[in-house]
Amino acid sequence: MRKFLLYILIIHMISLASSQESWNTNLFDYSLNKNARTMIFREPITFIPFEIKAGYFHYGGSDYLSGFPLLPADLGTHPVLLDSTHASYNGLSGKNDRNGIFVEVDLLKTNVLSYLIPQNIFDIQFGLGYRMSHMLSHPKLPDDITYTDPNENWQQYKFFPKIHDFNFNTTIQWQFNQSIIPYAYHSIGFSKISLYKTEADRKYLRGNAISETFALGIKKIISSQESNKYNLFYGLELKSLRTTTTNLEDPYQFSPIIGFDMRGVNLNLTFGVIFGGKRTIGDDAFSMLIENDIESAIPAFEEYIKNYPKHGKLKKANKMLLFCKEQLPYKNYKIAMEYLDDQNLDDAIIYLDDAYISADDSLKIEIKLTKDGLAKEIISNLEANFDAILIQEFEEKLNLASELSLSIQSEVETMRGELFFKKATLLHESNLLSDALRYYKIALSYNEELSILIDRRMKSLIDGILHKSIEYEEKNELILTIETLKIAIEIDDTLSSRLNPTIAMLEAQVQELENQRTQRVMHEIIEENKPKRNTDNKNLIIGMTKDRVVDYISMPDSIEFITSSLDLFEIWVYNESSQRLFFKNDKLYHVQNLEE
Repeated sequence: MRKFLLYILIIHMISLASSQESWNTNLFDYSLNKNARTMIFREPITFIPFEIKAGYFHYGGSDYLSGFPLLPADLGTHPVLLDSTHASYNGLSGKNDRNGIFVEVDLLKTNVLSYLIPQNIFDIQFGLGYRMSHMLSHPKLPDDITYTDPNENWQQYKFFPKIHDFNFNTTIQWQFNQSIIPYAYHSIGFSKISLYKTEADRKYLRGNAISETFALGIKKIISSQESNKYNLFYGLELKSLRTTTTNLEDPYQFSPIIGFDMRGVNLNLTFGVIFGGKRTIGDDAFSMLIENDIESAIPAFEEYIKNYPKHGKLKKANKMLLFCKEQLPYKNYKIAMEYLDDQNLDDAIIYLDDAYISADDSLKIEIKLTKDGLAKEIISNLEANFDAILIQEFEEKLNLASELSLSIQSEVETMRGELFFKKATLLHESNLLSDALRYYKIALSYNEELSILIDRRMKSLIDGILHKSIEYEEKNELILTIETLKIAIEIDDTLSSRLNPTIAMLEAQVQELENQRTQRVMHEIIEENKPKRNTDNKNLIIGMTKDRVVDYISMPDSIEFITSSLDLFEIWVYNESSQRLFFKNDKLYHVQNLEE
């Protein structure tokens, strides 16, 4: 059988090589799916209630971003715009005079578009923000200021810009795993600005401005242990900024500054709370799919489709689910072949049956051919080892072959007849004649070619039954004698003319004895009601059930059974009282004293 299974494996694995598919087309595709596509069914990031940012920055003028200086080595021109009387703003060109820190808070960043356009590739959020920029250096004003007012001591002021921004911001995020979220950021808003300040915190040269920022950043998720709805995050952000005044108020007219056009770059630390962006059961299903665990992926995809009916990747999930269902029969067939290679027929057949349920037509043909081949091999093996295999094991394998293939049903029935004939022969040899008769009949119903052998056995069987009836009659066991004679007639109805008179005579004797005993018992019952478990049989009435008999006397010392084609007999033997109680179909039929 080993050679046959190897043959099946080679032929069918070759035939299925072009049919079975994997979601991974190659090793690179598998690596990409496993490492870079772990969040394709994730929940969109729907809401960031707040995000706090803080960082250091330095700034310059209109030429600042031309070289995009990350370090303030050369900050270029100063951001102040002067009137026609001043060519430069001396004293404010040093890099140490143009640096600062800022604190920013973004509020209520909401992914509104996710409700209008279901998708989870990019999370586009809109929110409101506030930023306060504070300069670290505050140099004195240049000495060459020519506009003076005798009523204002301008020397008390220092160049100390302070900016308050109120903005509308947009964040575009792309999440490719559970921990890292890169993003792009833009904000535009209205600013309140002051450029001069005294030690007594008196501000001057106030105005309004427009601020705009661009940023690239990355967020690191901190998984929340308390909630499955939100997570904390921290991150880094590199931001370019520009603040341009729309007007400046110089009521004392001592400043040459008529405008402020600041450009800057800053590096920020960020912290906040994020809702959404979590893996779903769909991501788990995809992980199962790329590992070819198709049978686990199917219920996972079904749960995802049920729980996320409006998700942007619903179409892709349905496609993957259909792929899994199409490939599952091939996967089960492959597993069945592996079990066959290990000589594990039971598990192989389970997987073959599972594969057949949803297989396409070509695979169904393959499965049917495989089952037919297995069934024929089992039959061949049974024929070669008919006498060496135990009857129970033989019957189990025969049933297995019958379940596998309809094409070998005639062979199965022939062998089943031979098996029952073997059973009948063993029972016959053990002098269990009634059971032997039953199995001879069953064997003949499956295999009519056994009729000649069975007819020969029937003559011997009848002789044995008639001999048994003589033994019963000599022991005065009339009931058993009658039943054995009836069995003999059942086998060969030509004996009825010879045996029926004897049966009628014996039945008359039994009936007479029963009538006499019934009269005596009825008389004694009227006179006396004996207690339970009394070993005297005077309380016994023909027709009583076995339970009532036990209540009146007790359980017997031994029980004998005899089965005919029509009735079931039991003989209860009481050694102490020297009695035998005969039960026919669970009711008292005859009471016999052994001395009788």
